[in-house]
Amino acid sequence: VEADAARKGEHFGDHQRRHEYSNKNFPAEINKAMRKVWFAYGDLGYDGINGERAKAVIDNLKIITEFFEKRFEVKINEENT
Repeated sequence: VEADAARKGEHFGDHQRRHEYSNKNFPAEINKAMRKVWFAYGDLGYDGINGERAKAVIDNLKIITEFFEKRFEVKINEENT
């Protein structure tokens, strides 16, 4: 989100503006995947290990990565090369 906004000269100072930008500029499927990753951060980072939650995050990161690889025309994930 930050990289996409920076291409337009925009920068965020808070999470709310980041979410608003995301909702406005990306497809619903990508926003849904990003929200799952963003909101899982606390569970995975602070509350310990949750295997099912971790798998969901990885699955959603793949969706997000593939979207931005196409958008920026660059390979982010070596598995996709």
